[in-house]
Amino acid sequence: MKTTILATLLAIIILLTSCQSHTQQDTIQIGSILILTGDGASWGIAERNGMDMAAEKINQEGGILGKKLTLVHEDDQSSPKQSLSAFQKLTDVNDIHLIIGTTWSHTGLPLVQLADGKKVIMISPSLGVKEFNEGSKYLFNVWPHDYLLSEELAKTLFEKGHRKVAIFSAQQVWVKDQTEAFRKEFEKLGGKIQLVVEPDPDDKELRAEALRITQEKNIDAVIDMHIAPADIIAKRLKEVGIKVPIYSIALDNAVIKASQGAMDGTVFLTSLTPSPEFEKSYKAKYGMELDIGADSAYDAVMLLTQAIKATGSTESDKIADYLSSLKEYDGASGHLTFDGKRGVTKPFLTKQVKKGVAVTLES
Repeated sequence: MKTTILATLLAIIILLTSCQSHTQQDTIQIGSILILTGDGASWGIAERNGMDMAAEKINQEGGILGKKLTLVHEDDQSSPKQSLSAFQKLTDVNDIHLIIGTTWSHTGLPLVQLADGKKVIMISPSLGVKEFNEGSKYLFNVWPHDYLLSEELAKTLFEKGHRKVAIFSAQQVWVKDQTEAFRKEFEKLGGKIQLVVEPDPDDKELRAEALRITQEKNIDAVIDMHIAPADIIAKRLKEVGIKVPIYSIALDNAVIKASQGAMDGTVFLTSLTPSPEFEKSYKAKYGMELDIGADSAYDAVMLLTQAIKATGSTESDKIADYLSSLKEYDGASGHLTFDGKRGVTKPFLTKQVKKGVAVTLES
């Protein structure tokens, strides 16, 4: 009896292994490591949607090299530990070496050496620090580095006549980069940073920091460099009666909505620059406004597809060399110019929150 059961189990395992092997031969798999739950999920969900749209289009047009494209999505929950687990699952269990992700820097940077060692191609649709793409020949960004927007924001404020400002910063690596880039450019132009507040990451109230800003009587603007708690900051600044203009970068629909009107009037710069055609298709498919990462995740899948077709291979070195050779790319996220270090630049937009909606301002 035991021999029969063992034989049956062995047959099932062989059958499943055979089916998996057959499926892998008939498909090309791309994985993703994105924030699908928790803080930042609006970005990750938008990115997953963009990837799904790309895969659908590719398969409708015949797939890649005669094979169907399949996607395997993993949720890192905005946690470095979960990001590592997702990476190991995709590479060791699913045998996937083409990955879109991660969404944010703190989950992507811990994977740099691992990806390099395993020759895993990763393209981030929204990670904003150069240490990621410049850390390995296999890593790429299709989202401009955050410091570029910070420099442009400094120029914008100075052109508007602002000379003394306060900054709501944070201890996260990408926020520090943004703050430092703004400071350098603003001071180079002749401006002065009167105050920088860096709240404790566990402080969810932020009232004391908002009150500190009210004590700076000479400031003529406040810059909010946060992403995730930007809605709380906006509420606190409104509560303490800040009257000077407020500026920010890369605000998303979720945080604007969560601010419950407190962000009205805020001017911000963004690298979310979807083509009108893609934005229309996205809204029609998902019944929601397009958010950060959707268009660039779509482009990331399309770039990988282009590389596989051009090289006739899914081999990491060939894909990396092809992507590194690109100079420009016109996609759903706009006109990308490759910087020679596996990152990109592109034109940005200036927006203002009006009645809870981000409206593009005339340049």
